[in-house]
Amino acid sequence: MNRHSAAQFRISSLHVQQILWAVVALLLTLFVGQQLLLWHQSQQPEAPLVSVQRAPQTHFSAVGSLSEISASMRMMDVDQAQPVADTPRQERWVF
Repeated sequence: MNRHSAAQFRISSLHVQQILWAVVALLLTLFVGQQLLLWHQSQQPEAPLVSVQRAPQTHFSAVGSLSEISASMRMMDVDQAQPVADTPRQERWVF
């Protein structure tokens, strides 16, 4: 295994200058691209704002006092009585 240490890499001033110019070019490209995107967005006509109408919320205790509860909102029994023979047997894994 032959390792190269950081001291063996010779970075000249030309390399540093090239890296700095590449960073400047990248930042300039990103800035111009962002400005171009903003300019394109400002040229497009704005879409009308759509307001969403929401039903007024009532306190959870007031829901039970409503007389017109729809069938889909009624509570259903969770523990429905079923004969033991009709229920499918569940597999159990023990580790």
